[in-house]
Amino acid sequence: MITRRELLRLGGLTLSVMLTPGGYRILKAQEVPRRYAPNLWINLSKDNYLTVFVNKSEMGQGVYTGLPMLIAEELDFPWERVRVRPAPAGRAYVDPKMGIQLTGGSTSVRNMYETLRLAGASMREMLISSASKKLSIPAEQIRAERGLIVAGGRRYTYGEFADLAMKEPVPSKPRLKKPDEFIYIGRSVPRLDAPEKVEGRAIFGIDTFEDGMVYAVVERPPYFGAKPMKVEASEAKSLPEVVDVFPISTGVAVCGQSFWSCQKARERVRIEWSESLVKGWGNEDLERYFLQKLKERGEVVKVKGSPQKVFESSSTRLEETYIQPYLYHATMEPMACLAWVKKDECIVYAPTQSQTWVLEAAKRISGLPESRIRVITTYLGGGFGRKANAEFVAEALEISKRLGKPVKLIYTREDDIRSGYFRPYSATLLRASADQKGNITSLSFKIAVQPLLGGRASVEGVENMFYDIPNLHVERVDVELPVSVWFWRSVGSTHNALSLETFIDRIAYQTRQDPGELRLRLLKNNPVAYRVVQTAMEKAGWGRKKNLGIAYHYSFGSHACHVAEVSLDRKTGQVRVHRVVAVIDVGPVVVHPDLIRSQVEGAVVMGLSMALKEQVKFAGGGVENTNFGTYQLLRTDEAPEIEVHILTSRREMGGVGEPGLPPTAPAVANALLWGYGIRVNRLPMSPEYIKSLL
Repeated sequence: MITRRELLRLGGLTLSVMLTPGGYRILKAQEVPRRYAPNLWINLSKDNYLTVFVNKSEMGQGVYTGLPMLIAEELDFPWERVRVRPAPAGRAYVDPKMGIQLTGGSTSVRNMYETLRLAGASMREMLISSASKKLSIPAEQIRAERGLIVAGGRRYTYGEFADLAMKEPVPSKPRLKKPDEFIYIGRSVPRLDAPEKVEGRAIFGIDTFEDGMVYAVVERPPYFGAKPMKVEASEAKSLPEVVDVFPISTGVAVCGQSFWSCQKARERVRIEWSESLVKGWGNEDLERYFLQKLKERGEVVKVKGSPQKVFESSSTRLEETYIQPYLYHATMEPMACLAWVKKDECIVYAPTQSQTWVLEAAKRISGLPESRIRVITTYLGGGFGRKANAEFVAEALEISKRLGKPVKLIYTREDDIRSGYFRPYSATLLRASADQKGNITSLSFKIAVQPLLGGRASVEGVENMFYDIPNLHVERVDVELPVSVWFWRSVGSTHNALSLETFIDRIAYQTRQDPGELRLRLLKNNPVAYRVVQTAMEKAGWGRKKNLGIAYHYSFGSHACHVAEVSLDRKTGQVRVHRVVAVIDVGPVVVHPDLIRSQVEGAVVMGLSMALKEQVKFAGGGVENTNFGTYQLLRTDEAPEIEVHILTSRREMGGVGEPGLPPTAPAVANALLWGYGIRVNRLPMSPEYIKSLL
């Protein structure tokens, strides 16, 4: 935990940024009220290093670079002297717009853009003011550049004035640079986390250790919703290095002096499990259940015009039903956590996206107040939403409290795949009508899905779509099942983009319209979205190349449109994606072009993996997949050529991490429609499924 006192001991110039619902406050360390802690600390040391304590988690997306560069930009500081450290967990470090300390929703840079620049600018002006007084030179004759104060023909490091600057008041309205003065924003500076990772020094959740630590694994139920009723562990406990075996809230914990001893012991544990609603269910049972739920009346989320009346009176009508499976997050680093519950202290090392929920779990299980709990955020070996769930941390805490020892809980890949917390399964029904000119006159969208975020995510990307359709009906049916579901990268937009965007193409196909031109007509009243689609068509060679598919989607504040170039082997059913042209409009500023390109490229690859390969399969009420042999991901040699084109526009800043994923799968499906006459209504587009459509 970084405290105010510790920061004061650092010396130099230390500012804090306190975000509030109404804005922000930038304060010097000694001015921070004792009962408050800021969201962000920034320290300029006397030896001229800038250290930024970031309240967001680095999981490969580049937030440890994107946020510090905003401060370094306005401070005009040399990038090679910038350092970053994770902030502790605490109420003070919450994201003011989300109300919790969480990394997700493609929000990090867009929520902090202006505030961090103002903090850097404040530092710069405080340094100039202190230099002016010490050197007796008017401030107007002093400039700050690249970490140096230039005054009277001489150069001094910022650090030489850091202590003096701490006595200056924080300027109320520091001058921000104009875009033509930027030295970093708009350029791809080196990532601050790269050297540690390249040299093998980076600490992930699985790399943490404490003296006296034991290992643990958890044997989990064979079907969702079951609990351990009877545990026979005498044989397991007799094995060497085994510490203990006992039930916990999610299964049976097996603890030992080594991970290997835990693994061997769990094979000797005999468990009787309670019954569950889904015991015995397979894939067919799930599909039947969701299709039945789709017939029930749900909550009408949005109505415009008279969609039902227009649909029934139209001579051109279309109806399609879509099925999409549960998906596993497939992070490179499976869940791992080191927890130590003592009598008067609790320590947690966690690769977490949500420090707030880790803290809540630690308080609940340890019984200790927040002031006695330390949460150390490690690097995350991928997150994609999965590591915002704190259930793996709660398990480690529960086991540690029982043993009174530091415990490192590790999920095997098999544990990770079968433990649940998937992207929800869904069934979707779409209906539309068109007039004689091919104009869409009505659209009805109804989805049956397990709810996330109070159900809002179920219809995102449809409820707020930019297509101009005069009669619209959006409805959701909440499905209750014991299968654990959770936020998966791009959340509801992943399944909604597929159904909506392929359905748009079906309308174009039936009414003999070009699908790109149809989208442009539907978006004619939104110039930003229109330009994104138009650019994607131009860059992809629309009209000049064969077997192209297009899809557009708005999510997390950004507009994205992809065009996929696809071929199909009719004998094997194998779909091959050769090229994806991805266009994204992120709003007024491109902070770090390479980070944006990398995020979009990663999103396209993940979207293709979802489209062609991924599916959690059910058998007996549990997960049939075991490891990557049975849960297939896109392979390196299957990755297409990806072009990323970044656009800007005068509007609010949009997110980057997630918007590149949703248009990917429908762009591929649409290419199959126009190139081969295939109508994809479910994922994945496996060879077996595609052959069944031929």
